[in-house]
Amino acid sequence: MNNVKLGVEVQSAHDLLPKEQDTANAFVEVEFDGQKFRTAIKEGDLNPVWNEQFYFNISDPSRLQELHLEAYVYHANRANNSKACLGKVRISGTSFDTQPDASPLQYPLEKRNILSRARGELALRVFLTDDPSVRVSAPGPEFDMLSTPTTAQEQAAASSMLNPFQETRPNPVRQFQHLPREQQRPAPMTAQPYYPEGSYGDQQQRSFAAVANKAGVPPPQIARMYAPGSQQQPVDFQLKETSPTLGGGRVIGGRVYPGEKAGAYDLVEKMQYLFVRVVKARDLPNMDLTGSLDPYVEVHLGNYKMKTKYFEKNQRPEWDEVFAFPREVMQSTMLEVVVKDKDVIRDDYVGRVSLDLNEVPVRVPPDSPLAPEWYRLVGKDGMRDRGELMLAVWYGTQADECFPSAIHAGSTPVDSHLHNYIRGKVYPAPRMWYVRVNVIEAHDIIPRENHIPDVFVKVRLGHQILKTRQVRSPTRNFMWNEEMMFVAAEPFEEDLMITIEDRVAQNKDEVIGEAMIPLTVLPRRADHKPVRPAWFDLRRPGLIDVNQLKEDKFYAKIHIRACLEGGYHVLDESTQYCSDLRPTMKQLWKPPIGMLEAGILSANGLHPTKTRNDRGSCDAYCVAKYGSKWVRTRTIVDNLSPRFNEQYTWDVFDHGTVLTIGLFDNCHISGDSNPSSPGHMDKPIGKVRIRLSTLETGRVYTHTYPLLVLHPSGVKKMGELHLAIRFSATSLINVLFTYSRPLLPKMHYAQPLSIVQQEMLRHQAVQVVAQRLGRMEPPVRKEVVEFMSDARSHLWSMRRSKANFFRLMQVFSGVLAAGKWFGDVCQWKNPVTTVLVHVLFVMLVFYPDLILPTIFLYMFLIGLWNYRFRPRFPPHMNTRISYADVANPDELDEEFDTFPTSKSPDLIRMRYDRLRHVAGRIQTVVGDIATQGERLQSLLSWRDPRATAMFLIFCLITAIILYVTPFQVIALCLGFFWMRHPRFRHKVPAAPVNFFRRLPAKTDSLL
Repeated sequence: MNNVKLGVEVQSAHDLLPKEQDTANAFVEVEFDGQKFRTAIKEGDLNPVWNEQFYFNISDPSRLQELHLEAYVYHANRANNSKACLGKVRISGTSFDTQPDASPLQYPLEKRNILSRARGELALRVFLTDDPSVRVSAPGPEFDMLSTPTTAQEQAAASSMLNPFQETRPNPVRQFQHLPREQQRPAPMTAQPYYPEGSYGDQQQRSFAAVANKAGVPPPQIARMYAPGSQQQPVDFQLKETSPTLGGGRVIGGRVYPGEKAGAYDLVEKMQYLFVRVVKARDLPNMDLTGSLDPYVEVHLGNYKMKTKYFEKNQRPEWDEVFAFPREVMQSTMLEVVVKDKDVIRDDYVGRVSLDLNEVPVRVPPDSPLAPEWYRLVGKDGMRDRGELMLAVWYGTQADECFPSAIHAGSTPVDSHLHNYIRGKVYPAPRMWYVRVNVIEAHDIIPRENHIPDVFVKVRLGHQILKTRQVRSPTRNFMWNEEMMFVAAEPFEEDLMITIEDRVAQNKDEVIGEAMIPLTVLPRRADHKPVRPAWFDLRRPGLIDVNQLKEDKFYAKIHIRACLEGGYHVLDESTQYCSDLRPTMKQLWKPPIGMLEAGILSANGLHPTKTRNDRGSCDAYCVAKYGSKWVRTRTIVDNLSPRFNEQYTWDVFDHGTVLTIGLFDNCHISGDSNPSSPGHMDKPIGKVRIRLSTLETGRVYTHTYPLLVLHPSGVKKMGELHLAIRFSATSLINVLFTYSRPLLPKMHYAQPLSIVQQEMLRHQAVQVVAQRLGRMEPPVRKEVVEFMSDARSHLWSMRRSKANFFRLMQVFSGVLAAGKWFGDVCQWKNPVTTVLVHVLFVMLVFYPDLILPTIFLYMFLIGLWNYRFRPRFPPHMNTRISYADVANPDELDEEFDTFPTSKSPDLIRMRYDRLRHVAGRIQTVVGDIATQGERLQSLLSWRDPRATAMFLIFCLITAIILYVTPFQVIALCLGFFWMRHPRFRHKVPAAPVNFFRRLPAKTDSLL
């Protein structure tokens, strides 16, 4: 039973548009899911207050995101019993929140149409509730100014009057009929009441049924249709639109209503921080018996305590570290900075500085940094003779330049040696090149053993190794002419190693000669013009000394054509989710067409990923990837609802690209007892992809994205990520012109790479990016790069195969539906429709110039009609389309298996047999398609001489008939024959079909 209802509290309106004598008689009509309620009329008030609540029934909660709540503010004109619209508010179903979390919002009134006017705001509180004691509000009467109550008391009295269509039994039980959830299989379609019991529509239906029964006519059955191929998913897995107050103002429905002065960070919430910069110290006293001092600094603010790193035997240390304390959690008005001496047993107290936070200045960028100041350290005895400490303390926001490098205070203290692992950073991805190596031939190759050599060439670039085929030759010259591709990144640190080896025995190769080619000497090519090959001298392996190389009489040479390909785009991510499509060489880049801004606001309801003090914990940070720029937010330690509020920007060169944002748990701040275990890695919490072409320019998209992760046990929601996204275009003409440009650079079409090459090079590119980003501080770990780049997307998955199959069926569902409809027309199931189709067919035959205009006009009207139902938010991962919610556990276990597999032989045998069964069905379908094609070819091949002779005679007669008969007559005859009445049809196949099925195919030649 469905108990979910939508509650709407109409509170007040502000600054309405005056209608009569500079005033208005305002009331509100609220519409949702075919239900409408109306408030009382407030006479002569441009700032009316209602404070009335209404409850709507939700017929199908799974369709909630497709529904909209509409609130219209009207002026009641009692003189002519009419109403005039003062404005409207339209709220998407994705922004509805639960009752405890819902808060009243001021929605600006919009125009009802282009010619109307609107002004002011409407205060609404919209929420969802599943309280069974809450009942749906009773519908009001039709609009009538002469009888409409003007106060809430009058309206309550009017609603208490008896309704002849309403049940009089006390406390009627209302049962709300709704559709089954889509993860269950749909039951056979049965007749259900369209309206919920007790509603106005239900009363009208009952009254109609009563009248019909008196007349002896059975009442009509109203059935709710259920689509088996629906792609709707549970409400908890859907996007939710939010209306946060950001630095640029309040965001409602994608529009920003400016508040206070907006700075550079207008897509995040403005957060106040207390920044404490510990610069250095001087003249510190000796503390140990040996006269040494190992100083470090502790910063105390209420319950928060932060530490700097310590220096051994240094009385003039320089830390230059910045600590940030959120102002909203500050519980003290005094800041204490204590200098201590690191000791084995107990740290010694050196001195302290106390500051009153009421006297701390506020710094607003772009002001210059605050100058640090020397403070005298006070000892335990109150004497100011413990040296001096240089500090700078100020209030600021995340717009401060010290914010990214600051160490943020949290509920759990972090050791000083881990500070680098929790800071936020921006990482430039390395510029990668394709290295094309064409091994042509080699001369004067002398093997060490007396036999016919079996020679091949091995080319190595870093960890990438490729080999040519083995060639035998009675002479000393060998020819291969094979091409290889590698991935290299700037700066070039590896050289191209070429070795010629001889296969002397099975699994035993002997190196004959080798050559080393630096990548810096290779020519760089921007187009497909050929590069001149060059001869390279080979040296014997193991000879490193220069004198030995001069004395060695070894004249073997190898002929190679090698170059750096700058006209390609090095694919380091899946082709479906590319974030950059530019070629490698900067000379080929086009100017940017816009800017992408992303505000990473917060994460909510995260699942614990580790244990800390016998409770669940999570140290979350975000990684965003777009183009050649990776960003990493700071790590929020020990918080299941972290607030980041960090904003980043990227230049956009092609809006057909994808922004990827992932949430991870920081393994360096580990809560387990064995951080060096193999499972010690940054665990992925979830990922969000946003395609820029689905965004409207200039609109701010504020949504909470569910973090859906597929585990071997099934799909799981790990929390929600709150983002604010805006795509701004420099010129609309440039954006539209992008649609006419090729998706990839010119070299991908002039000299295309094979699918096998693309997958191999993509794997190598991911490894190169992971290696380079892992060398930065803090490192972006390899598992993070692979998760963000979808490194495993090319591996076999039964679940993904089923999902792609059903996607294909969905694509052809329109064609199949049209074919079924035309079949019903031919069967005359609806004679009126069939007659109309005949008339349309006759018109198109006699006026064939109307065919194409009719088709394009029809598509234009369909697109215009669908504009009303256009998506209002970016697409997100759908568990129903991904076939993740109904996947078999064994299929998921197979998907998460390593490559090569690590499972038991019995399990592998079972999966292999299952794969053979699926492949056998595909093999049968492919064979049937090939058979039909071969039968077409056999019409003129004389494989069946009688069939070919009959077909040739038929062709000759048809050519004569078509020559002497107008085309319109032929088309009319064929069309009428195809759509003839079933009375003139036979149940057996027609003669042409029988003739075609008897034609021979090559199946007789198969073994």
